[in-house]
Amino acid sequence: MRSFTPETMPLAKIVDPAHTALVVVDVQNNFCHPQGYHGRAGSNLAMMAPMADRLRELVAAARKAGTFIVWVRATYDLVHQCEALAEQLSKGGRDPVRCPDGDWETDFWGDLRPLPDAPNEVVATKHRYSAFWDSDIDLYLRSNGIKTVVMTGVVTSGCVDSSARDAFFRGYRVVMAADACASMDRARHDASLAKLGQTMAHVSEVASLAAIWNAAAPGPRGWQLEVKRALALTTPEQMADPAHAALMLIDMQNDFCHPDGVMARRGEDVADNRAIIPAIQRLLASARAAGVMVIHVNGAYGAASGSPSSLFGADGGRVTLEICLPGSWGARQIDELAPLPGEPIVRKHRLSAFIDTDLETLLRSNGIRSLVVCGTATPACVESTVREARFRDYYAVVAEDAVAARGRLRHLHGWALETMRIYFAEIVPTERVASLWDKAAAARAKPRAAE
Repeated sequence: MRSFTPETMPLAKIVDPAHTALVVVDVQNNFCHPQGYHGRAGSNLAMMAPMADRLRELVAAARKAGTFIVWVRATYDLVHQCEALAEQLSKGGRDPVRCPDGDWETDFWGDLRPLPDAPNEVVATKHRYSAFWDSDIDLYLRSNGIKTVVMTGVVTSGCVDSSARDAFFRGYRVVMAADACASMDRARHDASLAKLGQTMAHVSEVASLAAIWNAAAPGPRGWQLEVKRALALTTPEQMADPAHAALMLIDMQNDFCHPDGVMARRGEDVADNRAIIPAIQRLLASARAAGVMVIHVNGAYGAASGSPSSLFGADGGRVTLEICLPGSWGARQIDELAPLPGEPIVRKHRLSAFIDTDLETLLRSNGIRSLVVCGTATPACVESTVREARFRDYYAVVAEDAVAARGRLRHLHGWALETMRIYFAEIVPTERVASLWDKAAAARAKPRAAE
């Protein structure tokens, strides 16, 4: 796992255009134009024109520097509204329908809009206050190597604030361009910036940010295709490099693997799950010696985390009401593969290890790009996790002799491997990965031996 040394980073490094995105939130007629909804409703729009002037300056500097730009637009139409949102938007007798698609009010305000066909300018549409909620903004940011977001737009204390918080929670550095944000109330604007500056963001002015970008030298930018091509990992060895790989053990728990576990007591054949233990031990030992991050994924089922669908679906609740109940012996990882202190354990409540868990936070926080996957069951939790890893832009390597399924699913094991091989992962023998990590472990040991 990575270790962190706190440092004071200069602003020019934080907003380096190679890894920074300018995010423009909700600069639309509805919120900013005097004839828009808020203007007609009598909202104070005094901050909008000065904000627009500063934002134009910042957008121009961003374009000059080749900075990635995300233009965020809101659409609060009825088909996307839940009751809670509709109640809030209806306060004071207001119309809850805002910015429907195709409407003038939804359009960007004046000349503050993306350049057509610019490869580094995209539009993200949101249906909640935060731009990170059910939109494709995070996809654009991670796809283009973004580490810092410079937040601008309206309103400071609402959608800009919400988006800035969620960006920070996802591991991005956040810079608030104070004079390129605006609100209908100066006090709320100032309070929001003060709170974000205290806990989540750097607060700066357009003059400082624009000066940095205007002076930026030409160079590689994360959105450029040639940069992406140079960063691509194309072999299992590159993917399994200890510098950015994690070993993931999935569901090697007593209820799935032990002769006294629930599966075996039901009469299920768990021989294949037990047969892969030596291969996983080999991977685990080599990973630990090489300093590879090890993540243990354990199923945690039961009534409290079960929905009507998951509890009483096709399997009639047999799995979630009997297997791997939280705190039970059956939910514990088998003794042969017990986690060491400090190795994270991800407890999942569905087949994929990414759903409603802290897995992606662990991966992002530790600079992980690739997962080496082993465990059970191949056509269920292993394949579900591998598929979602690729959807989230992680590389996946599956150790083919270190994954298995119980007896009656054995015929699906091979099909799952073939599906993953074609679409989602590199499928390789355990020894191919373990020998790579052995070499890395030997290299790590040399400096210590010299001492």
